[in-house]
Amino acid sequence: MKRITHIFLLTAIVAMLLFSCERTERYDDSPVLATVGNHTLTLEQAYSLIPPTALEQDTLNALNSFIDQWVNEQVAVQHAERAGLENNEDVKNRLERLRRQVLHDALKEYVLNVNLDEIEVTRDEAQDYYQANRNQFTLDERMVRFRHITTRTRTEIDNANRALMRGVDWEEIVERYSVNPERQLRESNQFWPISMAAENIPALNRYLQRIGLSERSPIHFDGSQYHLVQLLEERPAGDSPDLEWLIPQIEEWLRLEKARRVTNSYMRNLYLEADANNEIHKTNVTEIESMIRDHQ
Repeated sequence: MKRITHIFLLTAIVAMLLFSCERTERYDDSPVLATVGNHTLTLEQAYSLIPPTALEQDTLNALNSFIDQWVNEQVAVQHAERAGLENNEDVKNRLERLRRQVLHDALKEYVLNVNLDEIEVTRDEAQDYYQANRNQFTLDERMVRFRHITTRTRTEIDNANRALMRGVDWEEIVERYSVNPERQLRESNQFWPISMAAENIPALNRYLQRIGLSERSPIHFDGSQYHLVQLLEERPAGDSPDLEWLIPQIEEWLRLEKARRVTNSYMRNLYLEADANNEIHKTNVTEIESMIRDHQ
């Protein structure tokens, strides 16, 4: 179970990063850009967090904007700490949920990164799939092409939204604000069955089913991140797309399906190992029913 050992090591590292930021700062001897209370922002930290495209276009402006954002966030966080909000039970529960979500997402990303060869899809593979299923490729549901941007902070998603309103180039927006610019840029060039569009976040899928062309959805918070979608193009049900249009879509669908299989298999193996080690106990249905009656 060498790979599982690597996963638990990664989990420990992520947890350490989440709760030991001050320790990391002590080993960073790059110039200090800003200080708020006992927290400092260094040049090295800023360079690691600002998208490369923003730095290439205007390094000074990108740094100044990031410093302002960082200072404002730190001032707010320190005020919340002085107010004792971190001791509030609801806040503790929300922080714990966010911590678990970050670790869960980090684990899935790690699993995919160490299995990249298993999720790659070639053009020949996509063409073979088309030939084997060509009768199914009359569109039996609406197809949409859309932009989806995900950011870490509310400020970033608001800035991205304003940039979309101003007509700023999409590639520049995702490079500057997205948590995964390469993927979100690539996926914005694909058409998706409406049932699969942003399917991992049901609220975004519902927005895409309602908004019109060029319209943007409301900002949505999910999985400790902020999301926004914009509908760009659509093809009606019953349309018969040509092969050159279909191949990139098939490649992306097959890649997503392979990624699902890889992560689901890995998670299943983790579950089986935990179960074999007697680490899991689930209350049976009869006991749950009894609990429900007693609770009423």
